Amino acid sequence: MTQRTEAADFDTIIVGAGHNGLAAGLVLARNGQRVLVLEKNHYVGGMGATREILKGCLNEVGASCLFPLSSEIKDYFDFEAHGVELIPLPVMAVNLTGASGRPVIFFKNPLRLACSILRSFGPGAMLGFIRLMKFCEYPARVLDRFTARKAPRRLEDLIAEAESPQQREQLELAFKGSAMDIIDRFFPNKEKHTELRANMAFAAVQATYKGPYTPGSGLCLIYTMAQEGSEGLMQRVKGGMGKLSECLAAQIEGLGGEVRLKQQVTRILVEDGRAAGVELKSGEQLRAANVISNLDKQATFNRLLSDHALATEEQARVDAFTHRGAFVHMVFKLKGLPNYSRHLSKLNRIEGARFGGAMVLEPEALQQAYETCLQGELPDEVPLTFQIPTVMDPSLAPHGYHIASAYGFYFPCEADKARRNKMRDQMAEKLIDHICIHMPDFRRLIVDQAVFSSDHFAVMQGVTNGDWTHGLLHPDQMIGERCLVDGTGHTTPVPGLYLCGASCHPGPGVTFLPGYNCAHEVMAATTSTQGPTSAAPAPAARAA
Repeated sequence: MTQRTEAADFDTIIVGAGHNGLAAGLVLARNGQRVLVLEKNHYVGGMGATREILKGCLNEVGASCLFPLSSEIKDYFDFEAHGVELIPLPVMAVNLTGASGRPVIFFKNPLRLACSILRSFGPGAMLGFIRLMKFCEYPARVLDRFTARKAPRRLEDLIAEAESPQQREQLELAFKGSAMDIIDRFFPNKEKHTELRANMAFAAVQATYKGPYTPGSGLCLIYTMAQEGSEGLMQRVKGGMGKLSECLAAQIEGLGGEVRLKQQVTRILVEDGRAAGVELKSGEQLRAANVISNLDKQATFNRLLSDHALATEEQARVDAFTHRGAFVHMVFKLKGLPNYSRHLSKLNRIEGARFGGAMVLEPEALQQAYETCLQGELPDEVPLTFQIPTVMDPSLAPHGYHIASAYGFYFPCEADKARRNKMRDQMAEKLIDHICIHMPDFRRLIVDQAVFSSDHFAVMQGVTNGDWTHGLLHPDQMIGERCLVDGTGHTTPVPGLYLCGASCHPGPGVTFLPGYNCAHEVMAATTSTQGPTSAAPAPAARAA
């Protein structure tokens, strides 16, 4: 990437070269703007990057799979036409509950998926799964996770506007109830539906600071179940997730923009009440007509704008956002491919079944793990997601080796900092112990490993409290509540300053929507004050 140091004038400076910052930068560069993206690290991609952590390996510390993309995003960025190779997954996930539980196998093929659920769990479970998907359709439309260029509205207003009392009741349950309030409706038999209940409960809490019985956890379940047609299928990016950001950065530079690495922004400049540029750690000041922050709200306003006071009400809105990173993330280098236990031996013969998935707890145990975390202690059992990406992409490790990764929950992130390092290592051992229940040879295959807690994410990526969601998926900070200025998705109380990261609607995940939407909001504001510019064609912004 470009490493120039001389000062220059730009139309837009973007703070942070995560995937959303780069998406915003590319949209603006395609539309004729002079764009500068500044990144404090030596790589692009932020929490969607790929880099060498373990010797000879390409590791991902953060996002590791490409989930649904809106059709507009998919068409606009057209990653595959720009050299990115996507790897389909015949088995998107294998989710496991307990040492003797039945595996839940999420096949890519929908008929094979349906037959697997029917064969393993019976017709009642099959019907429950169909009914759950049907239940989620309406609140998912209201959540509006995949619509581009549309300013979100407040959740309470959307609930109030439901067309019937029944629909209003459904939205109240979906967005304010607990995940188990929903799951109990469709999988009521705790014995017959044990594994399905456990897996749906785990899906509902990974981006929250709640247990599955905690009110408000239902929203994350809806968020997880929301899909964009056939694009709901999970895929791997060959060479790692960072290839997506590297693709965007190369295009920005190809259009005359700049992406400068190892350039830490310490202050956003405000002159005459308007964002006017940035100051780097070196003391250099760079000026622009607009500044876009890819950081979360508190990192932006309480750190980069600490010398510019917001109005009391505006500051209270910023400070109200909840940020917690109750996880431990691990990456491993393995000297071979682990096998499933004898109980699960059939999985060893299914193509792609060792790629990844989750190892979860029954809902009651999952709730207890959360409540133990609240008390500042480690849970007895650690539910986790896991992945062995070299099953599908051997290029990520030296010949004969594999890499693996895992996220374990719930780490007591609010415990005294003096205790957290020791507890992090203890949590790592619990995480490996859980993997070994289902893959007994996993531990002996470990050649090297690295452990990251939310404290590391806070330092590495500058996210408040290490929260990769930039604001947890809680009802009081989603949809329109995720915005700082009503009627806009990315405008802030400081003129000329915008937000483009996961702190904006629709939130976390590698969707590129916050960055894409922000760029269109910037262009709309620029056009209204300066008139149209000669630019490459781009879709028009939609009305709120």
